[in-house]
Amino acid sequence: MAGNTAFVTGANTFRLETLKKHTASRRHIICRDICTAQMSPLPTAFQRQAAVNRSSEEAEMIIKFNIAYNIAKEEVPFTKLKSEITLHKKNGLDINPTYSNDTSVEIANSAYMAFLIDGDTDIATKECVIVYARILQKGRPANILIGHIEVEHAHAKGVYAASKKAFAALGDQCSNWLEKIIAMGADGAAVNLGSKGGVIALLQQEAGDHIVPFHCMPHRLELAMLSVQRDIPMIRQLYDLLHLIWKTYHFSPKSMRELRVIGADLGVNVLVPSGVKGTRWLPHVSRALETFLKPGQFTTVYRHMDYLAGSSANADIAGRATKVKKSMEDATFVAFCHFITDVFSGISRFSLLLQRNDVILPQVVCSLEQLLVTTEVMVARPKPHGRLSEFLTDMRLQRRQQDKEGEMAVYKFQTITLKGEASNLAEDGVAATKLKKVMDATIKCTVKNLKARFSSVLEESASESATTKAVKCFNIFNHDSWPENKEDLVDHGADDLAFLLDHFSTVLRRNGVNAELAKEEFVSLKLLIAKMFKDKTYLSLWELMLTREPYCSEYKNILHLVHIMLVLPVSAAVCERGFSAQKRIKSDTRASLHSETVDDLIRISVEGPSLEDFDARESVASWFTQGERSRRPNYRSWPSEGHVTAMEDSP
Repeated sequence: MAGNTAFVTGANTFRLETLKKHTASRRHIICRDICTAQMSPLPTAFQRQAAVNRSSEEAEMIIKFNIAYNIAKEEVPFTKLKSEITLHKKNGLDINPTYSNDTSVEIANSAYMAFLIDGDTDIATKECVIVYARILQKGRPANILIGHIEVEHAHAKGVYAASKKAFAALGDQCSNWLEKIIAMGADGAAVNLGSKGGVIALLQQEAGDHIVPFHCMPHRLELAMLSVQRDIPMIRQLYDLLHLIWKTYHFSPKSMRELRVIGADLGVNVLVPSGVKGTRWLPHVSRALETFLKPGQFTTVYRHMDYLAGSSANADIAGRATKVKKSMEDATFVAFCHFITDVFSGISRFSLLLQRNDVILPQVVCSLEQLLVTTEVMVARPKPHGRLSEFLTDMRLQRRQQDKEGEMAVYKFQTITLKGEASNLAEDGVAATKLKKVMDATIKCTVKNLKARFSSVLEESASESATTKAVKCFNIFNHDSWPENKEDLVDHGADDLAFLLDHFSTVLRRNGVNAELAKEEFVSLKLLIAKMFKDKTYLSLWELMLTREPYCSEYKNILHLVHIMLVLPVSAAVCERGFSAQKRIKSDTRASLHSETVDDLIRISVEGPSLEDFDARESVASWFTQGERSRRPNYRSWPSEGHVTAMEDSP
């Protein structure tokens, strides 16, 4: 490395300046460190002292690794590492100021898997794709991060190439990942799920037509409700009202301060109004409605809007306040707010279910059917003990009280006098009211759009594709829908099972599945579950069958289809969470982070154990042993010239 120089071959004379220059050279420093690392073993006495020092160094490094892990877990810049170590040293820890799951193994051991993708542009205007794999871990579905990759081109070929690059980074043991893919999940963008030129088309061309494209169900739910919002004018009016209220207080601290003052005078703990636009998660809308109708909040907002409408010098604010105030006085609109709150409460619960990482297809189908039934029933009567039911009951009580006292009919909600058809709403029936008409239209529109968006798991269709039919056929594993009669149960799902065995024949044969034995095992499995495990939930039932003997051996052929069903990517919400972590990590002040670093930090933030559960000993041992040269955690390099001068001047 040093070359054929006088420093190697030897010389009789050297100039002092030459020696100083060579000592500071990069080549000499590298050679010096290598020589130090390759020194012969120390005598026994010194070895014992070296072991003591090593133990002390490892203890220090464990503390430092814990600090570094906490910084990554909390998505804090690593520039804080030095100050955190200094803080711990100041608090009494003697630290020198120098310095879980194996994804590859998980993928290699999986017989089947699905992968989920989503794209986004980060703060540095780089187009990125995030890739997750959905596999089974101890009988339960789990999503694991494969990679966060920068995309050279955002078309289908570029996204597909980036996805393959993420899997390639796992190593040779995962080189056959394409043979294990049974489904792909993504949002509804054409670049992902386009049947002719999307990523799914490229994937099916390379890996097989059996691969099921799955449009993320939370996205489907959002699109269904956006269609309802577009078709029902009063829902658009409600969204606009909530947005105007949010806008008034989000961009004006003065308005928020005035709202809190009015609330304090009325004895109300005012909540910050929530937004309803710019988000795809429907629970946000439900939360905004609950906040709007909260006891005392409605009155406080109305009083402040009345104040702004009459006193604000800004024409835009005054006009906005007048519009909000007028809507809040309309009895039909206020009643509709209560009704739509009831509707969104069920939709929000369904949305939250879809956002879970462990949600499986039978759960979705069962919950969707329940949502449709409970929503359709609202046409005939309000939700029992719901918001609208309480509102109408209160209106009728006001009417009876006024009739008893002989007063003029004046109806109020939270002390606000209502106008319009308030007297009609106070009657025992609301069949002839404007509210009833808009309620019927809303329910019909909601049910229609939900059925249209989720048709692939609900109703029969003569023109459906093979992959769509395959998804529906998996309903045969929904044990809640099995017939009670044993004779009917024996034949239940036989045709659908035959279709599934044929559709996934390529991957099933690759894993040694006997189709005829699978049919026989399915009959026995149904009878066993109907007799002994009918009370179990979907996840606990299939976890038991897949992980416990003798079930996992006796039904090994049919359980391959159960395995495929469990890894179907019902929701791509995990990709959205990954990009949310990316936005928190790669902020304006950290815009130069490389994709590989962001990938590691997302993995720690999203999938890493808590700080309490993190054990740094394995990481420290790896750090000490995997270096090309021996580690010297307490090495501070040679002192600088300024530092030497300061030492000489010190007493």
